[in-house]
Amino acid sequence: MSETPQDSYGGYLGLDKLLDAQHTRTEADSELLFIVIHQSNELWFKLIIHELENAINALYGGRDLAAYKILARVHQIQLLLIRTWDVLSTLTPSEYRVFRDSVGRGGASGFQSAQNREIEFLLGEKARIRDFDTGSGGTKQADVIAMHANVDVRAKLEQRWRAPSIYDAAIDGLARSYPDAGITPRPRSGDYSAIAEPSEAIFDQWQAIYAEPDAHMAWFQLGERLVDLEDALRRWRWRHLTTVARVIGQSTGTGGSAGLRYLQKTAVDGMENFLYPELWQVRNEVFSA
Repeated sequence: MSETPQDSYGGYLGLDKLLDAQHTRTEADSELLFIVIHQSNELWFKLIIHELENAINALYGGRDLAAYKILARVHQIQLLLIRTWDVLSTLTPSEYRVFRDSVGRGGASGFQSAQNREIEFLLGEKARIRDFDTGSGGTKQADVIAMHANVDVRAKLEQRWRAPSIYDAAIDGLARSYPDAGITPRPRSGDYSAIAEPSEAIFDQWQAIYAEPDAHMAWFQLGERLVDLEDALRRWRWRHLTTVARVIGQSTGTGGSAGLRYLQKTAVDGMENFLYPELWQVRNEVFSA
């Protein structure tokens, strides 16, 4: 039986298109490194979005153990992505300077990654208006959805922003598994763009689960996987910050973005404003008792 191009390894993976998508704009040896890192990140982002969607559907469908398995996979992908900063940090300032202008041509910036924004929304980071340091002592605000020129991209982000996050789905499952806990989840068909206020009923149930993990092992493990996700998001942001500082210092970012100043604010905010506040409050209570 003869092998058709579609049946081959390269055909199945679409390698002709994939490996022809790296178009450098300068003669700089390190520009290919920059392109490959960011393109591969976008592929991993695509998989994270797919897996988080599956985990959300599993939780709403009562398949809590399936969600646990999926989130364990997402966390491993996050750890891999954190490691990519180690590779990019081998880029020296003098190497990056050679092709930096080509990266930011037309105002392009990594901040415009629509998939990264989708992941934030799926994880529960629903802040749509972000503050930017202008570099002259002032701040400006930007709408992270409206900033995209493509109408279809804006529509997709708007839909994702209003859809349930992984924590919304987890709270729905928690209410179903513990009907006497007094937890009132929002209907799945509602608008989830508003950041939910911390709930005493949700905290009490998580605290009960963590107090006796053996009696609630499935939900204890799911809670830990959620903490894994938020912890990895923080580490990703801090590693992004340190890599940018190493390569460009405090210079303005590509496309005229605030660069290091914005990354610093985002990293610090992530340590002060929790995506899953009840899970972190449980930790406070353990050591304040």
